[in-house]
Amino acid sequence: MTIEYRQITAAEHRRFGVAVERGFGEHYEPNHDRFQLDKRTLTPEMTICAFDDGEIVGTSGAFPLQSIVPGGRTIGNAGITAVTVAATHRRQGLLTNMMKRLLERERDIGQPVASLWASESNIYGRFGYGMSIQHQVFNIDTRKAGLSSCPEISGNLRYVDISEARKVFPQVWESAAEMHSGFPRCDDNHWDRMMAGFSEKSGWGKPWFVVYEENKTALGFAIYYLKSPSDGQITNPHGVVNADMIIHSSPASHAALWKHLLNIDLYDRLSTWRSSSDDSLPWMLADLRQLERRPYDAVWYRLLDVAEALSARTYLTSGTLIFEVEDSFIQNGGVDLNFLAVQMVRDVHLHVSFQISPCRPLLSLRFI
Repeated sequence: MTIEYRQITAAEHRRFGVAVERGFGEHYEPNHDRFQLDKRTLTPEMTICAFDDGEIVGTSGAFPLQSIVPGGRTIGNAGITAVTVAATHRRQGLLTNMMKRLLERERDIGQPVASLWASESNIYGRFGYGMSIQHQVFNIDTRKAGLSSCPEISGNLRYVDISEARKVFPQVWESAAEMHSGFPRCDDNHWDRMMAGFSEKSGWGKPWFVVYEENKTALGFAIYYLKSPSDGQITNPHGVVNADMIIHSSPASHAALWKHLLNIDLYDRLSTWRSSSDDSLPWMLADLRQLERRPYDAVWYRLLDVAEALSARTYLTSGTLIFEVEDSFIQNGGVDLNFLAVQMVRDVHLHVSFQISPCRPLLSLRFI
């Protein structure tokens, strides 16, 4: 069996979509608008796929993003996506070969870092990725877990439809991005694709969109689903609120959105899986024991240009640290790290050495 690795052609885009969805256990049956959106978001030159006798048996891609790093600067970020291997071709090296080609290409076109959301947490360490952003899964009994202490809320909440959400939410996202290292900045194509993804969930119905405003300026938003009790009785107060996304740019918007989600009539459970690791909700609850939480790995980063990535961010103190990075996976070198400058050096005494290899992932070089 000979596997060919290459980009897809424009004529192969629908087959690519079929292969990606199959890799996640789904059928690809898009309407015309969804198909055109998919083609706009991830174009052929962004892909690397594995072909077996003309059949797509492995998929991967990278679209250009920008991310905030500590200190507030924005750097280029290869957003790794659509990574799948057909169940018929597992454990034959397809993922390793696609990832190597993808990361080398992104490094060569000037992307200093790559990032992804991992479907499984034990996959990407061997390719040099390290967990950089952690989220929390919250499950809350809302009957006793109201807010006992929170910032003053001077604005108001209102429901919006998906078309207005598409107009309003990006400005909130941009404001929130400036407050959180690692937060990606999204262009119009990604926003169109993201909003198209908020469709009816099996068993949950259509999403609800709520925006928090002060003086007609949007400062926060929430996207959530409601699941009624299984017996279908509207008088049964045991429904579940599933908060898919809560984005805020001020303490008041944060408190207002949580207060809203905790006080929806007939729904006594609230769950969310994307709360930030430093979310202050636990400190605002009247009864902390009504909150169950567990950590969840969110965004994984991979350094492609070590010097460029580490010089983009700021540090807490000045000084000099000399270390070597041995990257056997995509062949990167060692750097001399100074507070205001990062430069490649040779033949110096090292303070510490790091290895990135299939057996030894990036140890502690998390720059976010």
